[in-house]
Amino acid sequence: MICSCLFFIKKIKFTVCCIFFISFAFGQDVKEKQAITGFIDFNAYYDTREFSVLTYNILANLPNRFQYFSLTNYQSSKHSFDLESSYAEHNLRWSFKENKPLDLTFQYVIRNGPDNDDFRFGLRWRMHNASKLKSFFLKLNMSYSINPMIIQFRSRSATKLLTQIEHAYRINLLPRTLNNRLYLGGFADQNINYLNTGGISFKWVSEHQLGYRLIDQLYIVLEYRINDFLPADHYGLGYGFEYTIKF
Repeated sequence: MICSCLFFIKKIKFTVCCIFFISFAFGQDVKEKQAITGFIDFNAYYDTREFSVLTYNILANLPNRFQYFSLTNYQSSKHSFDLESSYAEHNLRWSFKENKPLDLTFQYVIRNGPDNDDFRFGLRWRMHNASKLKSFFLKLNMSYSINPMIIQFRSRSATKLLTQIEHAYRINLLPRTLNNRLYLGGFADQNINYLNTGGISFKWVSEHQLGYRLIDQLYIVLEYRINDFLPADHYGLGYGFEYTIKF
């Protein structure tokens, strides 16, 4: 358990260093100093499939219309507190133009096991920022983006086209009544499998989290989770806590 915690701390330090390196590299031509804004949130919860999950997400808005976002997920085995498996996504996004809803995206996926990492390139459309849809999403207190991954590289494997479509959303529920305490947010990864018969099938990885802010930035969370890549028990319910640090 101690070794797992030390490894977890080292990963956070490495990620934070990457953020400041990217900011320095892409911010040299900025005439005026631009502050880095974003958040880090930590999630710890128990899954009804008898394992525990520790997740942290980092978002940093960087100079020159760059944005960094990462998701790192640690999972224990059944009846154990050791963090035995991990999964991480590191995303670098660049907006084509100021106040436009289209981003060029690069994603580095890290999984357990040798030769199992992916490099993906795609385009993200922030629908809530589109001029003709902005008022609609504002009424719903909602943000929504869709990100097709157009090309994928993996070591010792053939290059693949259109392997995944990512969906991400967040809705503030009853913001005036509850003073922005309650939200529903999550993602759905639509993984595309090309069949030998010429058709396609989909495997979904999806998490939908309902969170209620108890005090300051401490939330109690309930999460419905789907993973079609698991051999069994594709559906689970997680419950626990989230703590957010904004900067």
